[in-house]
Amino acid sequence: MSRIVEVSARALSCPTPGGVTFAVGRSAKRDMVLVKVVTDDGTVGWGEAHHAQTPSTIAAFVNDALGPMLLGEDAHAIETLWDRVYRRFISTHGPGAAAVIGLSGVDLALWDIKGKDLGQPVWRLLGGTKRPIPAYAGGISLGFQPVDELAREVEALMGQGYRMVKLRLGDGMANDLERVDGVRRRFGPELDIAADAGTRYASRDLAAIVEVCEAGRLTWLEEPFPPDNLPGYRRLKEVLRTPLAAGENHFTRHELRTLVAESVIQYVQADCCKAGGISEVMKIGWLASTWHLAVAPHTSASALSTAASVAVLSALPNGTVYEADVSRINAFRDALSPQPLVVKNGFIEASDRPGLGLDIDEAVVERHPLILGASYQ
Repeated sequence: MSRIVEVSARALSCPTPGGVTFAVGRSAKRDMVLVKVVTDDGTVGWGEAHHAQTPSTIAAFVNDALGPMLLGEDAHAIETLWDRVYRRFISTHGPGAAAVIGLSGVDLALWDIKGKDLGQPVWRLLGGTKRPIPAYAGGISLGFQPVDELAREVEALMGQGYRMVKLRLGDGMANDLERVDGVRRRFGPELDIAADAGTRYASRDLAAIVEVCEAGRLTWLEEPFPPDNLPGYRRLKEVLRTPLAAGENHFTRHELRTLVAESVIQYVQADCCKAGGISEVMKIGWLASTWHLAVAPHTSASALSTAASVAVLSALPNGTVYEADVSRINAFRDALSPQPLVVKNGFIEASDRPGLGLDIDEAVVERHPLILGASYQ
């Protein structure tokens, strides 16, 4: 039995001069929370918890509350530990989303340990099959900029093999329409276009939302409303032919249950680093499959979240497409591990290495201490 002897989390930041502006603000830096779990036989598991715009808070929760309750526990008892944490910190008297996010990072690290101990990649432990997974260009990119600049960025991405991109909405209906219509006219039917409104639309915008979606012939419209605007989602679904996508800001299967059970959304975008880890995103994926819905995970954009997303996509029959972060600067994507998974000719594939398949370059960790302040300004 592999016993947990250490659980630690560290908030990290990567400066991103000349950041991208989109619905939630201008990206000022890239943040992540790196989670480390060590067992009594010396096995080290690595995970990522989303920064939640307050990475030091997430790290503090893992270090001060979550980690201590896991010491001495069986590292392979992932489901039992997940449920114990849920009951202690999430279902009542806990810090809500912060607890789910912190648990997500620990869950990734435990799967990494289990795979390393058993000599198997996580995707195989999940019952998956290694296969090329289509990728689209997303992440912190394709922001609020003139159509000509946007078109040049899209053209460069298509040159790298991408055949699907995600545009950013939420800049006012007229600007949104101009960008979506302009990109569609430039590239025609050879390009699949999704669009993310970043929760910035209102229920009164229904007619304008329909116009934007029809002009872009969108693959999906992502997060038009805040997660609590369920009536808005229901009304929009009734008047819109474009599929809806959401899940990035829903925590655990319980928060997604209504959207899935009513088939309000057609693409479920739970994030392994936000929604409760690999364990919970797999449950969300199977829940979605009950209503014949697709899974297209939101990716938090480090090498670790990439590996987790690809493992889940390799295991879920209704897993469809991987979100690639194509931002200009992202040390956590490119340098955190010597073995990052990369998109080649528009596809990404899981690693055969045990666990999540990544070593962590701790020199890179040391070079990226936390920068105080919000991730988006």
